[in-house]
Amino acid sequence: MSETMKKMVVCFSFLAAFLVAFGSLDSFSGRASAETHNYDGKSPYYNDCADSAVTKKSVKINANGATADLELKFSNTCKTAWAKITLSRPAKSDGEATALVVRSTDNKQYSCASPGGNGEINKGQTTCYTPMVYDLDPRKAKAVGYWPYTAGETGWY
Repeated sequence: MSETMKKMVVCFSFLAAFLVAFGSLDSFSGRASAETHNYDGKSPYYNDCADSAVTKKSVKINANGATADLELKFSNTCKTAWAKITLSRPAKSDGEATALVVRSTDNKQYSCASPGGNGEINKGQTTCYTPMVYDLDPRKAKAVGYWPYTAGETGWY
């Protein structure tokens, strides 16, 4: 065996021993791993979560002489949050507006176009909602809305 091959075997042996001892390199990356909860990514209408919905935060977005109401909705029953955006006039083009819900602890986020949402606001439509994120303390969520050339966001709840 050549000297180079011996060095490679030793290096791979150390790497294998390291991975066995520590599991993987992810534990050293410093990033928070994404949380997974039963309600994450589900429609607000799943298990009737929307039935107990209240608006916890809201903001008005102004664009082109019209307004959009961006809301952070919260289900008291399911302990989940989602974003909803409602335009004051029907959209003039497809994909004109959308919203995101973002969770603070792991930055998990979903848009209206994500599975569990009802799709971006297209021509003639006025509203869309995102799927849910589990939002029980210490987690917090916020809503972010996008409308042509402008955006808005609620505070955390």
